[in-house]
Amino acid sequence: MLFDRDYKSIKQPNEAVFTEMGSRFLAFAYPIKNEEQIKTQLTQLKFNYPDATHHCFVWIINPDKSAQRLNDDGEPANTAARPILKQINVLNLTNILVVVVRYFGGKKLGIPGLIEAYGNAAKLVLAKCEITTNTMMDYFIIETNFENEHVAFNIARKFSATIIKTSHLPNVVITLSINGSKTESFIKECNNLANFECIYLKTE
Repeated sequence: MLFDRDYKSIKQPNEAVFTEMGSRFLAFAYPIKNEEQIKTQLTQLKFNYPDATHHCFVWIINPDKSAQRLNDDGEPANTAARPILKQINVLNLTNILVVVVRYFGGKKLGIPGLIEAYGNAAKLVLAKCEITTNTMMDYFIIETNFENEHVAFNIARKFSATIIKTSHLPNVVITLSINGSKTESFIKECNNLANFECIYLKTE
C-alpha cells in the first residue's frame, strides 16, 4: 500500500495493422487482470493465425506492475518485445496484454528495422485504445457487537465504502471495500472505537 493508488489501463480490446517492406504486423491490445486471461487470448491468437511467422507479446498485470513478461518468439533478442514494452510504458499502462503477430514479407528488416516496426505496430494499436484511470480498492472485515452495528454502517457511509456482505452470527461481521485513498483515515477511525475490530483482507 506504499505505491500510487491510481493506475491506468485500457478499457476495451483493439487491433491495428502496420506494414513494412512486405511484412505485415498485426497488433492486438487486451485489458487483462490475470494470467488465465492472458493464456486464453494468446491461445486464441495462435488458433486464428497459425501460419504467422512470430507471435511476440508483452503483458503487465497488477496496479504496481509487479508481474510482467516479454516474449520475442524467435525474433532477435530485444527487437520485438522491448519496443512493444516501450510503447506501453510511454502511456504508463498496466493490466494489459499487447501481441504483435508478424507475417514475414520476404525482405529482412535488420535489427533497427525490426525495433521500429514492432514499436510502430504497438503504438498504432495503443493509439486506438480508450485509456481509463482506476483507483485501487482495499477490502476489510469489520467485526463488532450488535450494539455497534449502526456505528459500523455509519462509518461505511462516511467513507463511501461498498458493503459486500453482512452476517450476524455470533457477532456483526461486515465485509466491505473502500477507495484506497481513504484507507488510512478509515482505519484510524475504526481503531478509536471500543469493541471494534477492523481486519485487512486484500487490495485490488
